[in-house]
Amino acid sequence: MSELFRLPFRSIPSTIETMVRISVGSPTHHTSGRLYGVFFEDINHGADGGLNANMVNNYSFDGVYLDHHTWRMAGAERWRTQADSLRFWDFINCSAAGLGSEIRGIHGQRVTTDCPAPPIHAHSRYARITSDVPSETGPAYLENLGYNGGGDNGGEPAFSIVADHTYSVSLAVRPVHGRAELSVGVVDRYGLPLTSITRLSYIVDSDPLDDTEETGLRQDDGADAQDSGVSISPDSSDGAIVIGRDGWYRFNADVTGLNTDYGKLRITIDAGERTTFDLDLVQFMDADYWGAGDPKWRYGKLRRDLVETIQALHPAFLRFPGGCIVEGVTPGNEYRWKDTVGSLAARRQQYSMWSFKMPDGSSYSQSYQIGFYEYFCLCEDLKAKPLPTLFAGIACQSPGRDPRHMDINSATFRNNVIQDYLDLIEFANGDPESSSWAAVRRDMGHPEPFGLDMIGVGNENFGADYVAKFDMISEAIHERYPDMLCVMSAGLFPFQPAMKRSWDHARALAATDSGAHDSATGDAIIVDEHSYHSPEWFASQASRFDAYPRCGAGVYFGEYSANGYFAGQPQTEQGANTWKSALGEAAFLTGCERNSDVVRMTSYAPLLAHIPAKGWAQNLIEFNPAHVNPTVNYEVERLFSTHLGDTTYAVSIEQTASRPAKHLYVSATGHDRDDACRYIKIVNISDSPVDVTLEIARGLAGLGASPSRPVRLEVTTLSANPTAKTTIGYRGEASGAIVPERRAYTLPSPSSLLAMKIKPYSVTLVVSR
Repeated sequence: MSELFRLPFRSIPSTIETMVRISVGSPTHHTSGRLYGVFFEDINHGADGGLNANMVNNYSFDGVYLDHHTWRMAGAERWRTQADSLRFWDFINCSAAGLGSEIRGIHGQRVTTDCPAPPIHAHSRYARITSDVPSETGPAYLENLGYNGGGDNGGEPAFSIVADHTYSVSLAVRPVHGRAELSVGVVDRYGLPLTSITRLSYIVDSDPLDDTEETGLRQDDGADAQDSGVSISPDSSDGAIVIGRDGWYRFNADVTGLNTDYGKLRITIDAGERTTFDLDLVQFMDADYWGAGDPKWRYGKLRRDLVETIQALHPAFLRFPGGCIVEGVTPGNEYRWKDTVGSLAARRQQYSMWSFKMPDGSSYSQSYQIGFYEYFCLCEDLKAKPLPTLFAGIACQSPGRDPRHMDINSATFRNNVIQDYLDLIEFANGDPESSSWAAVRRDMGHPEPFGLDMIGVGNENFGADYVAKFDMISEAIHERYPDMLCVMSAGLFPFQPAMKRSWDHARALAATDSGAHDSATGDAIIVDEHSYHSPEWFASQASRFDAYPRCGAGVYFGEYSANGYFAGQPQTEQGANTWKSALGEAAFLTGCERNSDVVRMTSYAPLLAHIPAKGWAQNLIEFNPAHVNPTVNYEVERLFSTHLGDTTYAVSIEQTASRPAKHLYVSATGHDRDDACRYIKIVNISDSPVDVTLEIARGLAGLGASPSRPVRLEVTTLSANPTAKTTIGYRGEASGAIVPERRAYTLPSPSSLLAMKIKPYSVTLVVSR
């Protein structure tokens, strides 16, 4: 095994201090403007239960889950689909049936089913609820606990309610028989009200729907992504009385928090006779969701505090939807973007392949309330460039999956893979007057193009077949969109031999590409490397890119985390997201900054994790239903991403003592605009302080510094014990934050030297202005 697997952080006795001189030199290159981005995948309930503002679990009765059989070593029978329309709903003193015109089969295929009355859309299902009264056992009602993470936490309520706060309620109702009043609100674990109640009354003065009655349901697949097959009447107000036979009615109202606690949604049925109604698209969310009041956010809604935490990173790009979810764990489970756009009812749900890592091994459905439209809107709001990544015709090639390859010469590959790339670009950028997919975007609320200029071809795919598929896909893209930057996968292993085929091919393509200067980064191609390794390995890789050829093939380090996975270290909650892992990542990022002429983009993964729904131990941002925990790794990422200049400067570390300073890592960037400044980052991964003499005269040349204009230095230091971490439980706020130390200095002249003591286990930022 390579020594890289065993290198510890250098331990230097604290009685012996190392003395070094750090010099910031002349500019070396323009810093990549997309160096720091975010990677969002629906893992750890990062979307549903997280970024998705709707708290209702299985909100549309379309739940599709993994039927996982771990004893099968491989093959499709290990990964089976289980449709369960009523999962996560409890029906007390009433009965319910899941209905619809189609359902998912065990391998994800569409299976036609009988349905007494049409769903809102041909793809969707609904619940038909019947209440017999009077009941001898109490009132009739249905409940939903929300997203509680499952497992031992499966019985816990998860609707986060704050006293005096406003919450939006929305649901679609179709009266079928009888009359009733429906009361909607959130109650605590004891059934006591946590919110005010909103009510809807209905009466039906006719027989139940006839199976043969004309419904107006559109059956053509061409309308799948665009319209609901059955119209929903104009929004009804609180207390509305609905009289009808065959109509869906949308009901919207607000309720107010009465106390602060977690609760469960309860819909109570008050009827003096037997009554039946159909229910769909149940939503309950904080009324102050991200983008509230903006008409483009008319479908999926996002949880504000999580968006704001991501926004604070100033991401230059946002990758979506993954990750292994892109490929799917077996054929039929791949992510199809066309299933995620249009009205919410039109979106075809899919089980999450990450279900097998959940506490109960199955109950994780992708509702697609956050689909590709919401993704593009979020990129626009964050001023981040989109990096969508699509299926390349190969299922997930990680060990233990079902890595089947689609025939590259098949009509299915041309129509379902290549065409999906071309259609997505049209959806993002096309003219609604001439492009049907651009018209879908317009009709969803965004007639202007989103400005897509790069796209990922597959995720963690590798091998000769992948290279051939990449060529066929990228050639089809460039034939229509010659400036579109294509991102090529180097596989899932972070070692040079495993990546050689992809890199050899990428560099050969770059050598023959004459239009590279027109791409988003100026490169002919970008290669996506991934690594989940130890903190020691990441520190050792700070020089990884020093010798990479500058040939027009750039690097995207698309998934990284110093969680020890490829070092064989146990993935435990106690060992995850420690300051030691953050230091290793910080050391590595100094190398990315120094080499940002070839390292074009980086993104940490995973981004989000619900407590306790973590299938992946180490993540950038943790949260529970009420609060957010930015981890120590997040704090390092934010320090780096928010202090990045558009020019990179040479740095040198000159040893001035007999003991080497191999435990010190430095990078410097800056800009010479009106707000000219330099950002110098110094990472010390050892347990010994370092006496540093900082010489920045050459690096300050562009600041216009002179004896009459002294240079101001602002120093921020993050330091902690290597085992330190922030934590958050299912209830309560995060604890254990690292408090930055801040100091300010003034140099009397540009040529002055600054003597500093760099603390053990620290990341230091020096800003000169």
